[in-house]
Amino acid sequence: MSQPQVPASFPHAPLVLLALAAGLLSPLAARAQEQAAAASTVTAYGFLKADVERVSVSGAGLPAASLSRLSNNLSVLGFRARENLGGGWAVWAQIETNVRVDTGDGPWGGRNTAVGLQGPAGSLVLGQWETPLRFVSVYAIDPFTAGIFASNGIMGNGFTTAANGQSPASFDRRQPNLIQYWSPELGGVSLRLAYAAPEEKSASSDPDLFSGLLVYKQGPLYAAWGYELHRDYFGAGSRDSAHRLGLAYSWGGTRLRGSWERLSYEPAPGQSLRRAAWQLALSQALGEGQELRLSLVRAQAARGTARAGLGGIGAPGGDTAASQVSLGYGYRLSKRSEVWAAYTRIRNGAAASYNLSANSYPGLKPGQDPAGLGLGITHSF
Repeated sequence: MSQPQVPASFPHAPLVLLALAAGLLSPLAARAQEQAAAASTVTAYGFLKADVERVSVSGAGLPAASLSRLSNNLSVLGFRARENLGGGWAVWAQIETNVRVDTGDGPWGGRNTAVGLQGPAGSLVLGQWETPLRFVSVYAIDPFTAGIFASNGIMGNGFTTAANGQSPASFDRRQPNLIQYWSPELGGVSLRLAYAAPEEKSASSDPDLFSGLLVYKQGPLYAAWGYELHRDYFGAGSRDSAHRLGLAYSWGGTRLRGSWERLSYEPAPGQSLRRAAWQLALSQALGEGQELRLSLVRAQAARGTARAGLGGIGAPGGDTAASQVSLGYGYRLSKRSEVWAAYTRIRNGAAASYNLSANSYPGLKPGQDPAGLGLGITHSF
């Protein structure tokens, strides 16, 4: 299947987004003298999620090893401010920070942090944020979302928060210097477009990123498609892309979920690497406050002419397939609090090195199989 081509005007993506912004602003300017009294709100929010884990590795002809630890599962502290301007217009801002429950540390503003202008035609968003591609599946499809039990040790080839050209193998990104447009929802359909400005430009490369998301959500049905393009991430002229599909449907206490992706890289001149992967997942209500969660992930073998692997993907020609199974149980103590238990295991081919998401097993070698069992608590506020 041939890949869709980005229009020749793509280098002017910032201008397109600025044109959208002008469209958003012109009605606001016209009615500035009639502006209604502004109303401002500030909200603190977040969640703390931690678990006691026993993680291990085995295989590849190496001695099995294990360790016990207390792990933070991407806990969050955030602040949102919003000023309503009247007539459907608002300015908002968000500062979101990682909270290291296990150690007490956390960089300030290291998560989704931005300022936005919202109007009847959509929102202009400026700042660091997860790229639209990530929203296809991470929250809507994966019942585990984050931590070692989540699918993004394989899907997206590992999560990162990084600028253009950094951690170039990852298509599961939180991106600095991101200019976004979010459409309003019309008939269940919504759109997100994002461009990461090439602030990392050097004498030899001019890296930038484009990401898009199209979602249909109506009643029990969810469907989404995302596309992302990285240019010059591996050097001048390189083009790496990702396509991802997501689909979910609910009936009664059951939600069936699935996603598929294809990643394509140009890691060096004249070289290519391609890999497809899929996830099937299920969440099932068992009774008041109880839920069973199941996820199956499969990475297909790498194809192409690359001489080396990228991230968890091994070099084409070897045994680079992998699979992951995760099983979990949650019991809600209240609307905001849950105790839970989960297990996961990744089986790597001899040349694959996919690791546990978020809290990886240290020193994993190709062909080793990481696994983990955890008992945790989550509290949201």
